[in-house]
Amino acid sequence: MRSIRLRRRPDEAPPAIESEDTGAAAGRERPALARRMRAAAHPRFYAAQVGDPSLADDVDAAVRHYLEHGQQAGARLSGLFNEGVYLERLAERGLGVAAGETPFVHWLTVGWDERVVPTVLFDEAFYVARHPDLAQGPEWGFAQYLRAGCYAPGRSPTPFGPNYGGVPDRDARERQDPPLVAGLLHRAAEFDLSRTSWLEEGVQRGAAKLAGLDTERMRTLVAKAAAIEPLVAQTPKERWVSWPPHTHPMVRPTAAAEQVRRSVGLVRADTMVVVPGGAEPGPGVRAVVAALRTQEPDATVLVVTTDAPAPALLAGATRTVDLSGPFAGMTDARRLLGLLDLVRGLRPRRVVVADSALGWRLLTSYATTLRHETSLVAVLREATEEDGAASVAGDFQACFDRLDRVVTDTDAQRDDLVARYLLTSAARCRLVSAAEVGAHGLDALAGGGGARA
Repeated sequence: MRSIRLRRRPDEAPPAIESEDTGAAAGRERPALARRMRAAAHPRFYAAQVGDPSLADDVDAAVRHYLEHGQQAGARLSGLFNEGVYLERLAERGLGVAAGETPFVHWLTVGWDERVVPTVLFDEAFYVARHPDLAQGPEWGFAQYLRAGCYAPGRSPTPFGPNYGGVPDRDARERQDPPLVAGLLHRAAEFDLSRTSWLEEGVQRGAAKLAGLDTERMRTLVAKAAAIEPLVAQTPKERWVSWPPHTHPMVRPTAAAEQVRRSVGLVRADTMVVVPGGAEPGPGVRAVVAALRTQEPDATVLVVTTDAPAPALLAGATRTVDLSGPFAGMTDARRLLGLLDLVRGLRPRRVVVADSALGWRLLTSYATTLRHETSLVAVLREATEEDGAASVAGDFQACFDRLDRVVTDTDAQRDDLVARYLLTSAARCRLVSAAEVGAHGLDALAGGGGARA
């Protein structure tokens, strides 16, 4: 395995590790101590504690500063070392730190060889069980995680997730800046980073929550349930528990969708129209909404905008709601899950998607299952010169077979799609223009699935 290459200025010598010990034993210890200290260092995390941004990208400078100043001040050089956790776990083995000795240095010389994990952010039994090849490797589990595993996006060191939600930068290992540092520094002003952090507090809460489930009463209840359904007793691959800062991917989207449902005051919508918002709608959207208002005056039409408030021409619908507020700060994947939850919660008889990128993702990802729950309609905006190669064409191809109707802005656009994709007669009947919708109203929208009850 490739070792971490540490960045050092050409004119700088490696930092010296001072020791009061003498003799051959001390001489053997110092190189190992220096090597382990530099491997464990997280410069950006240390720089945030001492208030010196110049140390954030320089491993050697951070180690040197720690030895000269930070060690005496109690700063943490490594985000994967917590003094309180280390002393507690050391005591469980009947060991302790001598008076005047720094716990971090003690861990690097004694605790490391005793394989004491000094942080709640790593569960060795869990990690090795998920990656059994490590059991035969040259390193113990935590050493491997510290050196390489904390930079790998797919490696979860505890039952509570990977400690971060992204992937590291290309040179993260060179700078020794693993993605978990972002969690350690999140809301840093609210925590004493030399003792704990937002990320560590969250993992401790999750561990306490799981520990509360490990009682005799819970084991009895699980045994009774397993007698009825044996799958209950099978250990899941992931044990997701929701607590700050770790949450199951569906927690936030579901909460946001529930907030939206309450804000519009609807238990069920007859038709949901998904548009981006902001700009005025095209002819196809206007024709569909006008037909719905005219031929189903008592039906509930909910216009859902995904990126900006509803434009004036659509604001007269029965209800309007803008998702850019409730879904703010979410990843695209979670926004998609939130929209899916909103659709299934309101159970519309018809879903119309027009121009919205998020709406198109809903159709391409979930139309196969949604078509059995509701009638699906898409509106294709006529491409302009600014659009270049129209991306909607790809979306049209990906999910056309699962749509009840596709509405185009113009007759020419409809005829072009028919010729371009060599649509059969049956498929051609599902492709209509805005003019046809204006002339025939909902009859033009009553596709194969119809308006499902």
